[in-house]
Amino acid sequence: MPEIFGSNEGQIATDPRGAQRTLRGPGSGYVTVIAGMCFRAAFQAALTILLARLLGRADYGALVVVGGIAGLFSILAGLGASALHLRDTAIAPDAWRDSFVAHHASIWKTQPILLASAVLVAWLVAREEVGWLSLLLLIFGDLLGAPASDLLVRSCQGRERYGRMALAMCALPLTRVLLVTPVAMTSDFVSLQSWSLLSFLSGAAIAAVAAGMAMSVKNDNLIGRKYSRDSFSGLGFSMTAASARIHADADKAIIAKLSSFGAAGEYSLAYRMMDVLLLPINGLIEWSMRALFRHGRGGIAVSLRALWRRWLILLSLALGACVAAYALAPFLPAIFGEQFQDAVLMGRWLALLPLTTACWVMLRSIVATAGHQKFVGVVELIGASVSILLGIVLVLQYGWRGAVVATYGTHIAMSLAVIGGAILKLRHPPEQ
Repeated sequence: MPEIFGSNEGQIATDPRGAQRTLRGPGSGYVTVIAGMCFRAAFQAALTILLARLLGRADYGALVVVGGIAGLFSILAGLGASALHLRDTAIAPDAWRDSFVAHHASIWKTQPILLASAVLVAWLVAREEVGWLSLLLLIFGDLLGAPASDLLVRSCQGRERYGRMALAMCALPLTRVLLVTPVAMTSDFVSLQSWSLLSFLSGAAIAAVAAGMAMSVKNDNLIGRKYSRDSFSGLGFSMTAASARIHADADKAIIAKLSSFGAAGEYSLAYRMMDVLLLPINGLIEWSMRALFRHGRGGIAVSLRALWRRWLILLSLALGACVAAYALAPFLPAIFGEQFQDAVLMGRWLALLPLTTACWVMLRSIVATAGHQKFVGVVELIGASVSILLGIVLVLQYGWRGAVVATYGTHIAMSLAVIGGAILKLRHPPEQ
């Protein structure tokens, strides 16, 4: 662990009265985070609508599958570097520059193996639907852009720069919308090849911004001393994030291979509606992460006592999102195109997803930030493996409906496992 966590200086780097205002004060930070997430979702939705209409059912399905694979490997970049940077900065804000440079370097150290692995997996899954050059550009665009974007977001979040955090959230999808819109305005059709080039350029631009920031704040005298022993402490966070991405995207790849890429595309559009409805829930979690890391240093019980009201609000929001999902599903073909009629039924089958997701993300966040991130990572990794196996079996038997059942079952099982583990760990101190 970095030296700042074993010293008194690291523990009192932030004014206690300021910390109290952060943890208990007005929700202006929450409003800003929600606004940023809403704008990001709006840009992502605009991009989804444009690509679904311009690429067509099959090509859009292939794009979803390749994007899901790239997204999974991008989360592994730096082995939890972004989460560690948020933790470091939340506890010792003055050390953010050294932490940023160290974790930015960690991301680049893992990139070669992740790029090679992502290209191999994507080629095995989608080689008949996507050309090799397009596949390379799509993979490189996401693996360059997504980790850099997340690191920039966490850097602002840890320092409570919520306005800048919102801008960093929106940077990548906004750049892609700005690049594809002129093409869409001058043509009724965009090929997968042309989009892959635009995707690569946008990802490379965000990566260049993060690299430039790292170079501008670099201080060679401190980084090695503070962070040399921290190389693998983020593995639990990385496992958790990667497993979460598997839950979100593996079912689409399974549907594509065992059913059709068109069905995977429609399933992805129904999932996109859930992403939008989960915005208030995810925003509440994101806003609470700094407080969770601080309270979590005292253990799970301390964290629960401090923040239980937030979790009641979160569950209420989740129930409302379930009702909205069922009611809004019939409007999906009007938004994305009449060729996506099956998305209506898919959306209604997925209507309980906000509730099961909210329960799992809430429990995962509470326990992981209380020092038990490795335990949560193992639970989610096992859950992801079971989800894939169960998804294959059920999709073979019941089509996309089997993927929905597998998702619900996995969320419930993981939530129960974490509750059981938390009960056993309540008397244990956080990992040091």
